[in-house]
Amino acid sequence: MKIDDVIDESLELIYGSVEEKKAGVNKLLSLVKSHPTALEHLIQNHRLVSALTHFQDIISSYRVGALTIGLLELEIKRACHRGNSSASSSLDMAVPPTFVFTKRQEPLLLVCCKILDHIGDDFSALCKMVKKSLATTLIYFLELKTFQALKAVLALLLKLSIFKETADELSSEGRRVIEVLVGLLCVADINSDVVCILYNLSFHKECFNVMSSTTTIHSSIIKMLGKKTRAYTLAYHLSSIEDNRNRMVDAQISSRLMDIMRSIDHCEPMDEGLAGLLVNMTLHPLCAEEMFQYGLLGLLLGMVQSSEDDEFIQRSLKVINNLSRWSNKLQCQLHNAVITGDIGCLNGLVRHCKAYLVTTESKIIYWEHHFWDTHVESILQASLECKNDDLLVEWMGIISNITQDDMPAGLHWHDLIYDNSNKILNLCHNILDESSYNLKVEVIIWLGELCHSQECSAWIASSNLVDAINEEMQNQSQTKNCEEMKLQILQSYKQFMMHADTRFQVFAGHGVVEAILDCLNGSNVLKTTAEECLMLMEDFDREYGQRGSIGMKIQCARYETLVDL
Repeated sequence: MKIDDVIDESLELIYGSVEEKKAGVNKLLSLVKSHPTALEHLIQNHRLVSALTHFQDIISSYRVGALTIGLLELEIKRACHRGNSSASSSLDMAVPPTFVFTKRQEPLLLVCCKILDHIGDDFSALCKMVKKSLATTLIYFLELKTFQALKAVLALLLKLSIFKETADELSSEGRRVIEVLVGLLCVADINSDVVCILYNLSFHKECFNVMSSTTTIHSSIIKMLGKKTRAYTLAYHLSSIEDNRNRMVDAQISSRLMDIMRSIDHCEPMDEGLAGLLVNMTLHPLCAEEMFQYGLLGLLLGMVQSSEDDEFIQRSLKVINNLSRWSNKLQCQLHNAVITGDIGCLNGLVRHCKAYLVTTESKIIYWEHHFWDTHVESILQASLECKNDDLLVEWMGIISNITQDDMPAGLHWHDLIYDNSNKILNLCHNILDESSYNLKVEVIIWLGELCHSQECSAWIASSNLVDAINEEMQNQSQTKNCEEMKLQILQSYKQFMMHADTRFQVFAGHGVVEAILDCLNGSNVLKTTAEECLMLMEDFDREYGQRGSIGMKIQCARYETLVDL
């Protein structure tokens, strides 16, 4: 009788009465005795193995799992003795000795791993395997030559990888298991399990560090992006630290991500791992630059406009926000380079500084790249129409990073402000009066940035927005543990004082000077910023070279502080 026919008959019996179950199992035992190779057929028959798992109590009472683990350990010792007669027989060695498994051993190892894999479907049995350090045993089988045997080992190791104890064992000093697993990423038919194992292990600090230091993992994962979903989440985890972002940029992740973004269905929600990876990678200056060059900004804005999924929109806006921070920082550093004559500040920020600066003429040509000019008006309109505070925080963050050099030719910020004056005024007042902390911070930053322009400063002064900020400063002065808001208000005050209209409103604000003086008792950065504001107030509050009332108040407060010291 054929092996498959015996299996089918046994299956029918196993689902019958107790006596029929015994008869079915006896048929299987007789089959294995008469056909030793039949064991591999049995273990790969999922219907049969699934039926046998119903005998979990019997399997447990006869200690099948423990006996199978013992058999694996015995086979390791045999292989170890064959490969290196002087090697220790202990399985607790940091680095396994030289050994080889024979072709006759590998089918047995396959069967043993399959048995343990199915037993491991029961969580309590899986916990027992962890206590027996099964993962330490399995690492000896990661270089098996038989594909099916290796796949069985990985399937079992995947189940064990969710436990901290497993991660502790695999990351212990001297073990090369992480490097071996990373090497298996290039094997197409098994790399799905490998990625999942590495993903589970990446939550363990030591395992994460070992992965990060492995030279090939970054390029291997990048090749898998778009093919394996879990590859996104693993890459996302790895990209959380700067060193890994550097290596990913060197491995040309930017072009790979752009290929993926162009190919995805805009109607489908973006994979969370992909979204997180984009957010992390655009924190890297060179990746942000490349994303601009590849056209990610226009692509994402188009996707945002056509999407109704708030989660997708928020993730996309976070990426765009990172791009806006890069372009804003680039402009600041370009101005520093022109002032100091030193282009060293651009190192690591751009690939080639000549693309943005004519060094022989100290001329900035950033605007020639037109990163934002076709999108500024649509971004402002999207902000004015947004009803979701979480999304509005991102929109406002993007707007506050857009400078005059990002505007279309012939258009200025004050043109857009006056064209949309009522909408912007209502939005800003509503936010400063009622909205969340983060949203208030973004609006205060934006208003400060607008005061680089005399025309925008005049509009702000006429809108009573400075008074609203003064009131917020008063409220914050009563809160000792909230320094970020105070710091941002102080930064905006510094800009307000550059123009007479807004400067007057700061000076006339009730309790503003006292609130700024109170900041001198804060952290070093808050104290320094407050000192800069006070110095500006003293300088501007003069008549015929003499200090005015505000300057005198500041001087007296400083004197009292010195006396108290």
